Amino acid sequence: MKSVDGAEEETLTCLRGSDIYTFDENYTIFSDGELWFKDRNIIFVGERGCFEPGKAKVNYHDNPGCMVIPGLINAHSHSYSALLKGTVESEPLDIYMLNVIAAGAAMTPRDIFVSAQLDALAMLKTGITATIDHFSERPVLSIDGLNSACDAFRGIGIRAIVATMFADLPYVDTIPVNKDKLPRGVVQNRSRLSAAELTNYFEIMETAVSSTSPIARVKAILGVDGPQRCSDQLLEMTGDFQRRYQCGIHTHMLETKTQAVMRPEGGLGFVRRMLDLGILNEKSSLVHFVWANDDDISAALDAGITVVHSPLSNAMLGAGVAPISKIRQAGIPVAYGTDGTNCGPPALYESMRLGSYLMRLTEADFEKWPDAKTILREGYLAGAKAMGCAGKIGVLKKGAFADFSVINLEQFWHKPMGNPYRHLLYYENGNSTKQVWVNGMQVVCDGKVITVDEDALIEEADEIVRRRLRDTPDNVLQTVADQYPAFREMVLENFDRDIGINRRITLE
Repeated sequence: MKSVDGAEEETLTCLRGSDIYTFDENYTIFSDGELWFKDRNIIFVGERGCFEPGKAKVNYHDNPGCMVIPGLINAHSHSYSALLKGTVESEPLDIYMLNVIAAGAAMTPRDIFVSAQLDALAMLKTGITATIDHFSERPVLSIDGLNSACDAFRGIGIRAIVATMFADLPYVDTIPVNKDKLPRGVVQNRSRLSAAELTNYFEIMETAVSSTSPIARVKAILGVDGPQRCSDQLLEMTGDFQRRYQCGIHTHMLETKTQAVMRPEGGLGFVRRMLDLGILNEKSSLVHFVWANDDDISAALDAGITVVHSPLSNAMLGAGVAPISKIRQAGIPVAYGTDGTNCGPPALYESMRLGSYLMRLTEADFEKWPDAKTILREGYLAGAKAMGCAGKIGVLKKGAFADFSVINLEQFWHKPMGNPYRHLLYYENGNSTKQVWVNGMQVVCDGKVITVDEDALIEEADEIVRRRLRDTPDNVLQTVADQYPAFREMVLENFDRDIGINRRITLE
């Protein structure tokens, strides 16, 4: 806007009337405080009346009886899974993967776009302002697919890192299944990706990484899958790409016992090998880490990576309990993720809550149990680091991005109000979210996302799901069913195998 003399008129935005929880190093709280920002950046957080806007035009937003907190950071999600809600029941990851590969294949660019926006919709409505989407496009990554996901996130307004999932080995070669018990066609028809397909992946990523501004709200990084799913050639190409671009990598690591037993006997562990190849750096994050041993934890510390804890999906898929107390005590940052929405809603409060409870079952010394505000702040700090935005998100301070949510404290589960940090971690589920702002732009007002037509998006998603179910060939589902006996035998045998560590709960 221009003033009467033709000069550009400065416009500021001020939130006032709420209690502001900054989550800085001192856990500073401003009761009935003010948060000021211009464009994407916060310019003041403090007591009411202490900031002088001068002649700037000010947009005021009054939120009495509310709490303002940094936007939550979901450090692991899968946008493709938003179209697969309610498709997972009592099956371990190895069998779950058979169904996901069948159900998630051959999505059109429009399918990808709608699924990504649907996933972001659920996150924004519960106060999540940033996510790392471990983006999967089967059978291989395409420019159109990656652009569709990025465009979806840009359009709806969430901050996103799109980590492009990629592996080149046939699935049945990456797990300890007895191939003699698999259908003959599955074994005979399996094939790894060609060298040209590997080259194509890195050419797409080179364009995506090199053409994106460092402060862009939506960016792409590597998401090459766990080492057991990759050839030596792919891992070496990944290391070369990292040395050239230093963009970071986000990937699954040692999620299940069947993955842990695929470690090369007598050789380097997966984490140590990735470190030696130059794949891991301080911008990297490893998800799950359930079956990590002491050397894996030591290598992760040496690499400077962030571990992303997803306890809800770990429990639902029977993967085990990650040694998070040991990981934290080693000095490795721990962020939290919700994983795919086919395993449940992207409810980050619930993920952090369960994560805090499980630490109490694995650490006998209760004085080492982290309290609510510690869990919350560690999630912010580690999530921001994993996003490549340390000091810019997950905290409300001058110079940080204006990513925050406004929580309505009038909800019944916050009455009467005790310790606010405990209310956030132990009582909140995201339904109290009143407003959400990302990069200085309001994306949620009175609990409704205002950057898209919610009803139209959901209606289109419903139609896509109906079409995909209708068009799924019967032989695809039969092929999954035919592999089930061999996979069940593999899972049960590996539960009983002694590998020197145990991450499952045994009651005696």
